[in-house]
Amino acid sequence: MKVTIAEPEILITSVSTAAEIIDEGIFKFGKEGISLTAADRAMVAVIDLLISKDAFEEYDVVEEKEIGVNMTNLLSLLKRARGSDKISLEFAENRLILTIYNSTKRRFTIPILQLTREEIPPIDQLEFKASVTLKPDILEDAIKDASIITDAITFQATKNLFKISAEGDVSQSELELMPGDEGLVDLQVKEDSKAKYPLDYLEKILKAAKISDEVNLKFAQDYPMRIDFKYEGKARISMVLAPRVSE
Repeated sequence: MKVTIAEPEILITSVSTAAEIIDEGIFKFGKEGISLTAADRAMVAVIDLLISKDAFEEYDVVEEKEIGVNMTNLLSLLKRARGSDKISLEFAENRLILTIYNSTKRRFTIPILQLTREEIPPIDQLEFKASVTLKPDILEDAIKDASIITDAITFQATKNLFKISAEGDVSQSELELMPGDEGLVDLQVKEDSKAKYPLDYLEKILKAAKISDEVNLKFAQDYPMRIDFKYEGKARISMVLAPRVSE
């Protein structure tokens, strides 16, 4: 098994975002690409990512392989690559070998961890009532605005309005978008929906905005939210986040 990617930022951003949520993870090298699905220890968030085989200039995976690694260790080695470098991952002799190619060839060996798959909430069975597609910088601004005020943020969607708001003891922030507004790519609402979510997790997933063209938010009334950052059909970095239930 060997895969080589010429856009290291895709791999680095994917692993970097996942490492914000989990310490260890099991990467699945499959027919469609490299995927990882795991919940954080508090079971507040599930990270779900896919780097498509189309993102790789070489994708030699004959049979599906699952490889457990320490996320911090893997990320620290990936960050040794620069923008113009190529990165290859190769499984040999029960080790993961990471090679960075530029004018030189640097090779690192990553120990494989024997990890047990944790129970993950059935995120594929969630039924959302609202779907909103935005430019990533809109979401970034709204989350940064809210973080000055409080530790939770409210998303609200009707057929004609999408609103992100936060309310603290003394201050409030609010962002409103309507169909036709620049920045709001798509708004599909089956039922009016409103839910509040913890800001610290949303700040973590924002790392994925680096490589993303757009972000899709799916939620419902007081219901989990799914956030999908997509990059040119080459990668998808997603998080499913539990709502903050009001006392």
